[in-house]
Amino acid sequence: MLNDEDVFWMRRALRLTNRVKTHPSPGVGAVVVKEGELISEGWTYHTSKVHAEAMALARAGERAQGATVYTTLEPCSHWERPDGSERTPCTHHCIQAGIVRVVAATLDPNPKVSGEGFAQLKAAGIALTVGVCEDRAKEAHRAFLKHQLTGLPFVTHKAAMTLDGKLAASHAMPLAITSEPARRAVHRLRAKSDAVIVGVGTVLADDPELTVRLVRGKSPTPVIFDSQLRMPKSAKLNRSGTLILTCHPPLPGWDAELVPLPADESGRVSVAVALAFLAERGLLEVLLESGGALAAAFHAVQAVDRCLFFIAPKLIGGAHAPTPLDGPGLPNPVNLEPLRVRRYGPDIALEGKLLRQQ
Repeated sequence: MLNDEDVFWMRRALRLTNRVKTHPSPGVGAVVVKEGELISEGWTYHTSKVHAEAMALARAGERAQGATVYTTLEPCSHWERPDGSERTPCTHHCIQAGIVRVVAATLDPNPKVSGEGFAQLKAAGIALTVGVCEDRAKEAHRAFLKHQLTGLPFVTHKAAMTLDGKLAASHAMPLAITSEPARRAVHRLRAKSDAVIVGVGTVLADDPELTVRLVRGKSPTPVIFDSQLRMPKSAKLNRSGTLILTCHPPLPGWDAELVPLPADESGRVSVAVALAFLAERGLLEVLLESGGALAAAFHAVQAVDRCLFFIAPKLIGGAHAPTPLDGPGLPNPVNLEPLRVRRYGPDIALEGKLLRQQ
């Protein structure tokens, strides 16, 4: 039976998650509580710096003696950072600070931790409670958890369309589909993402920047699927920091980074190989903003975890107008569950995770 007080403090810890981009480390939140009062709080700032528990305990100082730590993920137990440098694990910080109880939302599947953190705390005589607000914690750490379990990033397919399901008109005239509130929501989504993906067709049609402009936040890494390297060097995305995934032999004179990758059976960049590459780069929260052809390729190999579709009260029509999923279609329908519906000005947004048939 969950303790109401534990739920209260864990929810506070969850509000501290993902304040900054920390991947490939998880953006953990932690609070230190003593006799029902908040002593301090912390969050993972950067994988090479301080973790949430360590920050919270450093802020608490001597007041941490006899206190409880609430953390959204099992405290780390290893003494080495990903780059091989030495670090002090959060379990050691808890033990040295005199913590008497740790409440954790969920297990860390990282093989270097995975139960070892809990074992070290128990061996030191620290009381342990696991599973408080676990579903919310798994959602907060979804990209990290998926990467640990599969080696792949978490992919959100975002699309903005009319009421009749069109991404744009079939003619060449540019058209703003969604309203300003919806566009701000998309920029907030970009600010939380490590990378944003489009195909070369989107670059040729729109010459996008793929930056965060309408809200505060750090722009994600632009990733272009361009199998035959058709993107012009004059494109706005030909800049330092952009990744162009291609099957074409590398050419000199680009500001963007060209990444040669193997082709799939269709002769295009393999989605599976591309996602594994992005994960190796630490890009674990990925936003797919492509046209229908590339999106269909992602769905065809079951690479999409979540859909977020913004729908404007407009009609375009046109048999050849682009849709969120072009091509021959999926072999079986895919359900989205649970489905969330939100309003952004005149537009609505539908969001759900993909439930696939086994």
